[in-house]
Amino acid sequence: MTRLLFLILFYSTLTFSQNKVLDSLENKLKTHQHRDTLRVKLLINTANNCQHESPEKALKYIQEAREISENTGWLKGLSASIRQEGIVYYYQANTEKAMDLWQEALKVAEPLDDKVFNASIYNNLGGIFADMKQSERALEEYNKLLIAAKEANHKPYLINALSNIGVVYNEMNNSEKALPYLVEALEIAQEEKSDYFVAAIKTNLGHVYQKKGEYLKAKKQFEDAVSMAVSLKNKYIEASALNSIGKINIALNEFDNAKINSEKALVLANEIDAVEWKSDSWLVLSKVYSEKEDYKQALEAYENHIQFRDSIFSEEKKAEITRKDMQFQLEKKEALSNAEIKRQKIIKNSAMSGGAILLLIAVLGGIFYKKRRDDIEKVRTSQFESKVADTELKALRTQMNPHFIFNSLNSINDFIAKNNIKEANNYLVKFSKLIRAILENSDKKWIPIAEELELTELYIQLESYRLHSKFEYHFEIDDQIDQENTLIPPLILQPFIENSIWHGIAPLTEDGEITISIKQKEKMLICTIDDNGVGRMTKSKSSKTSMGIEITKNRLEIISQQKKVKGDLKLIDKPKGFKVELSLPLEEQF
Repeated sequence: MTRLLFLILFYSTLTFSQNKVLDSLENKLKTHQHRDTLRVKLLINTANNCQHESPEKALKYIQEAREISENTGWLKGLSASIRQEGIVYYYQANTEKAMDLWQEALKVAEPLDDKVFNASIYNNLGGIFADMKQSERALEEYNKLLIAAKEANHKPYLINALSNIGVVYNEMNNSEKALPYLVEALEIAQEEKSDYFVAAIKTNLGHVYQKKGEYLKAKKQFEDAVSMAVSLKNKYIEASALNSIGKINIALNEFDNAKINSEKALVLANEIDAVEWKSDSWLVLSKVYSEKEDYKQALEAYENHIQFRDSIFSEEKKAEITRKDMQFQLEKKEALSNAEIKRQKIIKNSAMSGGAILLLIAVLGGIFYKKRRDDIEKVRTSQFESKVADTELKALRTQMNPHFIFNSLNSINDFIAKNNIKEANNYLVKFSKLIRAILENSDKKWIPIAEELELTELYIQLESYRLHSKFEYHFEIDDQIDQENTLIPPLILQPFIENSIWHGIAPLTEDGEITISIKQKEKMLICTIDDNGVGRMTKSKSSKTSMGIEITKNRLEIISQQKKVKGDLKLIDKPKGFKVELSLPLEEQF
């Protein structure tokens, strides 16, 4: 998976047209050496035009623009410079740095009260939320820009907002809603004669047609985008569109063409150090090699894809970005709260200047009490939201256990080394299905039991491969449970099954057995994992409960608070083996 194509998120020019070529802008900089607002505008626009081809050069231009703006006290230039710096870091996949800079730009621009500028920053932040699959939050930020752009009749920002909203709806699998936004954005971009915007929107339109299964229409949009990108000398759009054509080639069984297009895209991505498109290129190549039954190269390409993909949004980055956003929102709310309190005090003091002292004290006391109560509630809410975010991230991290992934890749490599291509292929297919399913469910709090059982069985089969089928497993599902309609948190049983396999059954000299059962009891689901392993009796009394079990306890506590129904977790020692009983509130789709 790669980040979405949000190429037209960032329109940072102040008054100059982006259609000016880089050479012309650099010549103007040479002739206009005076360190004034005009030079700041030139520096920002020059940086905007060279940020894909030469990000280091762009950062030098931005640094000079910041220095001039700071020395002259020009807040508009300073905030625009900081915004542009954030754009450069975003394209380099340094999202934490980009978020810091955009939040700084908002603070610098606060005295200007420029609603359009502020909306453009929120639009940029929306790109990060979209990358993190927080679609509703992204749409909230994009709609701020849409409203501001319409009020100001700002065509470039209007194109940005319409295109980005369309892209998010497409990512939410709502192509019918996405298409009108992108078509309207394209019409405005063509009226404005902005080839850069047109090329980017055509790429996004290609993604819509691709999701609809209209591959030839999609391919035509991507090919148009490549042609325009070559003319514009924009390697970022060109690399993205070539990768997209490669995926269409695979869908049409044109594997040789897919290889050619993805290799071209990889060369371009390396030239401009576009991490997300490197990841995309390696993903296409892994599929091509797999189809050609070159499993060794397929595995190497897939490992490269995973490495570059994880460098864009690792779990640590997601956690840090979530923390920064929560902190920023809290500071913003506190600032508004403090401003409101000051305003209320002025109004009340003026209105009650002739009132009794006791009444004034009572009113002020009520205000301070309310503020204190609101602050306490705010802290509690923030702590709970932080715990939810942290638990969800840790839960995903246990599902994507690096030891499990590393050992699985080693197993595949071992099969290949022993020339056991059939086993390697079987293992790789199951492994890729499991990883894909985990990533697709990473932003879901509940999934149908049928999907949970499929994921769980895939995981058990992979572990069984590694233990040479040392154990048997059984599923026992209550007949009254509708597996498609009844929901369960994704992979919530996995940590206990992992403990049964590796701490219970692996040390056995004989074969083991695991039974997974799910029953419905009134308004509760009772999930049981029962094994005949060595149990906990052989372990030290001081041994700690595994991280996976601790995270599951936190997830259970959060679910209990949200559903107002108390869940339960029981760890039961047996004469031979170990038993886990997990009680969850019954949740249904319909």
